[in-house]
Amino acid sequence: MADGPVQIVLNPQSFREARRTPQGGGAGKDFYKGHNDEFVAHQSSLLDALAGILQRRSERERVNVTVQMRPDALAKSHRPFRSLFTPRRASHVGTGNYGELIFALSPVALAEVMGQVQRAETEVMWRTNARGVSVYSPSPARSESSAVEHIREWSPSDARGYSLDDAVAWLSQDTSGKLVVDLLDLPNQGEMREASAREVLRLAAVARSRPDLVRLDSASPTTRVLVEASPQPELRLKPPAGRILRSENLIRESIRLFETSEAVKRVRLQDIIEPNDGTVTSSSEDAQLPVPSLGSVDRAVVGVIDGGVAGPFANSSHYVVGRAGLVAAEHRGLDQVNHGTRIASLVALGSALNPGLLPPSEDCRVYDLDLFPGRAYRDLYYASLDDFLDEVRASVDRAKSETGARVFNLSYNLRRAPGGSPYSLAAEGLDQIAVDLDVVFVISAGNLSAIEEREEWPPRTEDALAMLARVQVDDGMRPPAESITNVTVASVNPPGMLLGIEGAPTRYSRRGTMVPSAQKPDFAAVGGGTPSSGRETSGLRAVDSFGQPGDVQGTSFAAPLVSRYVATLDATIASDVSRELLIALAAHSAAVPTALDDRRLRSISSSFVGRGVLPSVEETLDGTPHRISIVLSDTILPGRCVEFPFTWPPSLVTPEGACRGNVRLTLATQPAIANVHGWERVRVNLDGAIKQANANGTFNSKAEATHQFFSGFTYANERSLSTELGKWFPLKSYGRSIQRGIGESADWRLDVNYLTRAGEAIPTRGIAFAAVLTIEDPDGTAPVFDEMRASLTSIGVSLSDLRTAIRVGVTT
Repeated sequence: MADGPVQIVLNPQSFREARRTPQGGGAGKDFYKGHNDEFVAHQSSLLDALAGILQRRSERERVNVTVQMRPDALAKSHRPFRSLFTPRRASHVGTGNYGELIFALSPVALAEVMGQVQRAETEVMWRTNARGVSVYSPSPARSESSAVEHIREWSPSDARGYSLDDAVAWLSQDTSGKLVVDLLDLPNQGEMREASAREVLRLAAVARSRPDLVRLDSASPTTRVLVEASPQPELRLKPPAGRILRSENLIRESIRLFETSEAVKRVRLQDIIEPNDGTVTSSSEDAQLPVPSLGSVDRAVVGVIDGGVAGPFANSSHYVVGRAGLVAAEHRGLDQVNHGTRIASLVALGSALNPGLLPPSEDCRVYDLDLFPGRAYRDLYYASLDDFLDEVRASVDRAKSETGARVFNLSYNLRRAPGGSPYSLAAEGLDQIAVDLDVVFVISAGNLSAIEEREEWPPRTEDALAMLARVQVDDGMRPPAESITNVTVASVNPPGMLLGIEGAPTRYSRRGTMVPSAQKPDFAAVGGGTPSSGRETSGLRAVDSFGQPGDVQGTSFAAPLVSRYVATLDATIASDVSRELLIALAAHSAAVPTALDDRRLRSISSSFVGRGVLPSVEETLDGTPHRISIVLSDTILPGRCVEFPFTWPPSLVTPEGACRGNVRLTLATQPAIANVHGWERVRVNLDGAIKQANANGTFNSKAEATHQFFSGFTYANERSLSTELGKWFPLKSYGRSIQRGIGESADWRLDVNYLTRAGEAIPTRGIAFAAVLTIEDPDGTAPVFDEMRASLTSIGVSLSDLRTAIRVGVTT
């Protein structure tokens, strides 16, 4: 037994406190302060835009307008909800890009908005406040008008991002592609809401008459209920598989039909499932499969979503414990089955095939979800991506029910359609399935092609930066790797390569790009390096469907290494735990490889390896006497926050009361997602803080955010906060190394609080989260574990070793 195992708080509900809502800050900000002449011109421009829309749409029952906020006015406090687009006048029915708000309102209400803009004063008054101080006091109309960059009518065709010719070419080359019609939310107002509901029902009927071409995406709960309740056609003749009738005229006419509807946000092209990618070098030697250990039947289960598992070990219950059995034997493709078998062999036999690289204790059993047929037979199984996601949901649910599997490996990526969203439909679907079924998908980041590959990562940092500057191809991740609630894995070099540096990103591994509210990838693992000659191996071996071992190379083969870890972590903990706890603990334990652990690479390393490479599960859960790690897993409820008090270890406190040591915090949350709001789809932000008491009894934060792409900003607008600085991210980390001691008090607190988008409320069920806090003595001598455990117990904190905890988490 370890001397300092990870501890979990068994009574987290004891630390819920009433949330202190910040008081209003007085008058709003005027973005034209001191520039009244410029404001007059801006005001005139807004009025002209509104008048033009009103003139064109005066006879319509509903008008959709786009209000684009200024880049420096994206924060919720500047949104035009108090004066211009009040809930009485307008309904916020969707969001496009950052700060691109879509409102539905009547022509009468639009005229009222014009009146408010016109009332905005051109000379702002100075008023004397209660303390007798003269303050600049713009009216709400002036403040909100100044924060708006421009106003225009919302047009789905403008948001399309592709031409009609692009659509025809895309939908003709692969019959599994579809037009995806994104609906706006229903307006709040009575008559307009009823008319919009009727329009949604009409669109649903049109979509159902063209099921092989059109999918209606009801991203909001209100429209989803309507679509699901709309009448089904009495009879529809399904075209023969592989012969979907979609003429050029039908494609063009369908796009125009939906884009003229006031209930439609955008018409997208659906991404297409790609064949698996990954390089394999076969060997002629026979596979030496290990004899199953006595404890193998108790090992964790990983669901492998792929082309099927075959070969010598496929029929042994020691290795494969169940099958979806979807694809008929005659419809299996050799490439797909080999791909799935190799991944399964890494999950089940990884330590025997790669001794010294993978721990035997993390070998898992496999549930074979054979959901990918041979390419020639795909249309027999899936008419579209929707059909595939439906099958994933059903098969995952069945695998979990039969075996308890909660971790599912998906080493496939999609080909992004023209005008594709940075957040794909596949990512949306997997996020929803993961939350609904309480599972984790581990997804490969995707591979660059042979002609796109980067140069081998050089030893010197300056050379690495120069190499990246020369990259001319789009090396961003492939869908659905941007999935917000799941885990994405990139690839790093194994040890022992002649040219490839251990832990450096492989030449083929795709890197993370800016996606809404997420930093991807999450982790990296060995995926096989690029041999420098025919005599060198890739450093990672797997077994194919014929029982032959071979070198493998690709992010497809890095993902199962993380799947093994997460599944074993889940199985090692005695009680049921949240998926957020598993992700938080993994992220807390990961470390950036030495090859990227350079201050000059800090701003880009996370885009290649995320939080880094995972240790063994044993290293994650065990500890040392000079360190303590505490897990707090709970739910943030409306109007509540979490304040978890603790005393700094006495051995790390100076006689003057200053505290020294290293402190780290990782926070994982289950995000509240509304896809109708595009880049702003995450609607509630949870933040953590590690605070020390001051002499006056207040607490100040003492740790810095370490989940940021960049740090050191003295000022950042909302867009930077949402990308580089990690606001709205569901996975955050904080930390500080305190060498000389800070403060004058040993009283500290872990805080978790929330922030909602403008006009948004936290769900009544709350937001599930898991926080992992570690305090340690960098010198490795202080009895931190014993001291902190004793002090926490003395103030009523119920703790248990995470491995053996009887109860984890609480009901709300």
